[in-house]
Amino acid sequence: MKKAIVIYKSKTGFTKRYAEWIGEALGCPAIPFKEAEMSDLNGYDTIIYGGGFYAGMISGIKWFKGNLPKWEGKQLLVFGTGASPNESPDIHKALKQNFTEEEWQKVKAFYMQAGLNYEKMSRGERMAMAVFRTMMKKSAGEDSEAYRMIQSSYDITDKELIKPLIESIK
Repeated sequence: MKKAIVIYKSKTGFTKRYAEWIGEALGCPAIPFKEAEMSDLNGYDTIIYGGGFYAGMISGIKWFKGNLPKWEGKQLLVFGTGASPNESPDIHKALKQNFTEEEWQKVKAFYMQAGLNYEKMSRGERMAMAVFRTMMKKSAGEDSEAYRMIQSSYDITDKELIKPLIESIK
């Protein structure tokens, strides 16, 4: 197997959990984004980056994309985590909007449903979620599953969701 590394940026712990599961499955290190910024990644054949979705963008993706030219010839994978269901029709669109067409040709992207953790969110993030809950209540109704899901913290991470990423590694 090629030498791989998993890099992650995690605010609430969900992305970190997936990164550690991926690292465990591949027998490779899983390191925080801050460590990766100061590391030499040239010795790796496969670079996997993970971040949470915030307002449609994967956290830290600019750093990853900025390194694409120097990682030419390496296998590059990205995973995003979020509260949306895996089967949501918007997931592919959300992943794709993080890359240009040229970048999309170089990267394999995956989504892993995770959850919400209000306790680890900043005050501003909690306020934004309160506004979102109000909008969701008006548009979907308070009996909708989507509205009920965002009422409180929950964790629906699932180790099985790493399988497509693991299986895609050459």
